[in-house]
Amino acid sequence: MTTGLPPCVSSPARWVALLHAVNLGRRRTVPMSDLRALCADLGFRDVETYIASGNVLLTDPDARAEAAVQAHLEAALEARYGFPVQVTLRAPPEWATTLAACPPELHAEPVSVAFLGRVPDAQAVAALGARDVTPERWAVRGRALYQTVPAGTRSLKVSQVLLSRVLGVPVTVRNWRTVQAIAERLGGPLHGELHA
Repeated sequence: MTTGLPPCVSSPARWVALLHAVNLGRRRTVPMSDLRALCADLGFRDVETYIASGNVLLTDPDARAEAAVQAHLEAALEARYGFPVQVTLRAPPEWATTLAACPPELHAEPVSVAFLGRVPDAQAVAALGARDVTPERWAVRGRALYQTVPAGTRSLKVSQVLLSRVLGVPVTVRNWRTVQAIAERLGGPLHGELHA
């Protein structure tokens, strides 16, 4: 029986891929032009990078699941550059949610977002909460941890290393300006007027 409708075709999946700890020293250098070319060679479309901290927007025409895209990228990056590169992915709806969910009480200070590999368990969050990190403040919302940066990133008590160890999840951090700029490139609304 024919319905007169076109056959179902899965929509390409748009992703933000966040590379962990690249371009922080000569040993972990990933040129953005080379990264764009690598992603294109892997079959991704509409590849775009934002600044040199390892932020890539790309479309997967095969609309694979998050874990499959992550594994594909990580394997290709290690093969190309000779060192492991962890990748955290976010789809545009979750990116928009992350932008909108920053607690209002943090809005008066510069804020960074720690993108977490998975939702941390309650005990791990409680262990982080037991630490005295004043004057810094933080809050977890799903797979994101928002943290104030009152005295610059070099002096942070709630560091990326600490977060990964205490929460037991992969972590990569981006400042608020980067989070907003990527949202704009995704075509979404900008929520929250925070300091970068």
